[in-house]
Amino acid sequence: MAGVLWLVFLSVVLPISRADDRPNFVFLVADDVGIGDVGCFGNDTIRTPNIDSIAANGAKLTQHLAAAAVCTPSRSAFLTGRLPVRFGMAGTDLPRALIFLAAPAGLPRSEVTFPQMAKDHGYQTALIGKWHLGLNCKWAGDHCHHPSKFGFDYFYGLPGSNSPECDPDNLSDMFTGPTAKIFTKRMYSRLRLWEIAGSLFLGFLALKHFQYIKWKTFIVWSFIGWSAIILLYAFLANGRQFNCVMMRDDDVIEQPLDVSTLTPRMTLEAVKFLEERKAKKEQFLLEVSYWNAHTALLPYKEFRGKSRHGLYGDTVEEMDWSIGVVMATLERLGLTNNTFVYFTSDNGAHMEIGDAGGSNGIYKGGKGQGGSEGGIRMPTLVQWPRKIRPGTVVTEATSQMDIFPTVADILKAPLPQDRVMDGRNILPLLGGAKQPSPHDFLFHYCGNVLHAVRYRPRKGSVTWKAHFASYPWLPGTSHCGVQQMVCYCDVQWGVTFNDPPLLYDVTNDPTEDRPISADSNPKYREVLDVITKAVEEHKQSLTKVDDQLAAGPLFLPRPWLQPCCNFPFCNCQEEVDLSSLKITV
Repeated sequence: MAGVLWLVFLSVVLPISRADDRPNFVFLVADDVGIGDVGCFGNDTIRTPNIDSIAANGAKLTQHLAAAAVCTPSRSAFLTGRLPVRFGMAGTDLPRALIFLAAPAGLPRSEVTFPQMAKDHGYQTALIGKWHLGLNCKWAGDHCHHPSKFGFDYFYGLPGSNSPECDPDNLSDMFTGPTAKIFTKRMYSRLRLWEIAGSLFLGFLALKHFQYIKWKTFIVWSFIGWSAIILLYAFLANGRQFNCVMMRDDDVIEQPLDVSTLTPRMTLEAVKFLEERKAKKEQFLLEVSYWNAHTALLPYKEFRGKSRHGLYGDTVEEMDWSIGVVMATLERLGLTNNTFVYFTSDNGAHMEIGDAGGSNGIYKGGKGQGGSEGGIRMPTLVQWPRKIRPGTVVTEATSQMDIFPTVADILKAPLPQDRVMDGRNILPLLGGAKQPSPHDFLFHYCGNVLHAVRYRPRKGSVTWKAHFASYPWLPGTSHCGVQQMVCYCDVQWGVTFNDPPLLYDVTNDPTEDRPISADSNPKYREVLDVITKAVEEHKQSLTKVDDQLAAGPLFLPRPWLQPCCNFPFCNCQEEVDLSSLKITV
């Protein structure tokens, strides 16, 4: 009888012990912050002591890569552990990100995310901040792409993104500001909607003249063409009203949102979430997805003018303060020792916006350039005191897509078996194991075009990188200049494709200044042959999928999909008391 009771006791206690042994998770994701913007990665003009402390108390990943150089595809890859090209979120050349909230596009419901996996294993999950992976499909309340459909129990933040139009001092900036004029000219030139509407009008007029169509048909189609133009203009000219939206779960709580108070409000929500989980003794996964430092640059009043790098530096330092509050809250609640904390950025700094952009350090290129180190090599840190020794440095190539399988390993959860997973478990590397990257190859896309491939042989210490594409950088720089707004992916924007590809040893030449040739290195042909074969096999693993970021859904907003509070005015404001944060700089 005693033996039976002991077995019953063990059957109850052991699962509890295993559950308690699992860590909590906090993911801190910056926006457009380059690897050269953070102190522990070499910056000495922007103060980031709280981010730097994560490096001191954990691991610094010096070759951690985003799967894309713009936010929407990059963030989708981070959550799913898969290349965006596999599920239609890579995009074509324009614009590779969601522009309007009133667009029927977003992360496909067939995709599985690691927050969903954590939720299935008993975790309370929350996303605070930027989503930018879609919202509605058929009507304004269906929320088919809402964070709640992908594993987040709680959502407080932006269903879209912060952008220049969210600056209240530049209303209608999409049409009137200097950057806006370039944006409009470049981003919409390929559609030529005005020309299309005019051509349709003249075409229908000609058909009517020759009596191929009736007046009724002429009037109807002319009305449709010009209505599309008027609708597009209305959404662009009122972008702040329609796109700068704040939500709590399913409800719009602020429209247009006040960017300047957003970081303190997000911080307050993060603190409340952590305190509630501690009080209820619940395990949690929290993602704090910052708008910092995506334009519009509107830090809270306490941070303005405090950095040595203008509004951009103020914005980064504001984010660092927020991260400090989150980390201090973990410490105060006794959660630090068993919390897996991960800091990264979604893509490199935006070089084409001058002083409003950040730094990608020694690496060439930036936001938008899917094959450039500056566009995809992210400032990344991981802290987990129970498993990661302070001061650990991981120099092997890793990916943001690795988070999914790493979390799965920690939770002892199986990976999805019905799809290709591009991420790999990096827990051994974080634990200090001296071993090669778990990736033989990493494929770097710009939109749906392959621009570069990384190759890490199992022997030796060298990581090779083949560049299939080169960018139209301004002379003496590694950015495309304000006239292009951001570097694009294809030949019509000045991109050239290399045959044979340029080959670099990124281990010993991280700045990619010295291309390898057959004359300079006997391994040149051997390495390129291996990479060529890997590319062929990789392309065979791709299947045809619906393009979520096709021009049609993106450039023609649907009014019936528009989120709105206080209909029909679409205007409301959240009242929040921020005094409890005691903000000091």
